[in-house]
Amino acid sequence: MKMYLRAAMVVAAVTIPAMAQAKQTSFTAALSGNSVSAHTGSPATATAIIKVDAVAQTVSVQLKVVGISIGGLWDNLVAAPIGPVHLHQYASTDLSDPNASMLAFPLPFGPSYTATADGFSVDTGARPYAEGMATLGSKASFDQFMTAMEGGSIVLNIHTDAFNGGEISGPVVRSQH
Repeated sequence: MKMYLRAAMVVAAVTIPAMAQAKQTSFTAALSGNSVSAHTGSPATATAIIKVDAVAQTVSVQLKVVGISIGGLWDNLVAAPIGPVHLHQYASTDLSDPNASMLAFPLPFGPSYTATADGFSVDTGARPYAEGMATLGSKASFDQFMTAMEGGSIVLNIHTDAFNGGEISGPVVRSQH
């Protein structure tokens, strides 16, 4: 009996950490001024890697922007808790009706935003999903967020002084690697 108990403990010690690691899902976004959700014609571009940890219920964003400076971000949202860069959830996957979208996750302006020679970058680290929802005053569950992320109705948007509604944006899609 003791041998079976020890074997079960060894299996659990190996399996449980592996299961926890397997709960992280990666997404990407390619932003432009000519996307379905942004028709500005801006030459600026951006790429993002978004990692969602289902066990810790955290969201991390690494964003590299070319053609927009930190000084060009919309002042009103730089000063707001939601920040000038955030995720929007659309009512459908065609992503074309800005009136049918709501904020899905904020990226507050602060030390995670860094100026670069050709634009700026953002590296949020792992942020608790619940903290983001508290900032928005939203009761959306983590499961609802994951369903929207997996379902293709989330867009990453960058709001600027020149284009308050969003200068560049792009759909968030599950990473292929």
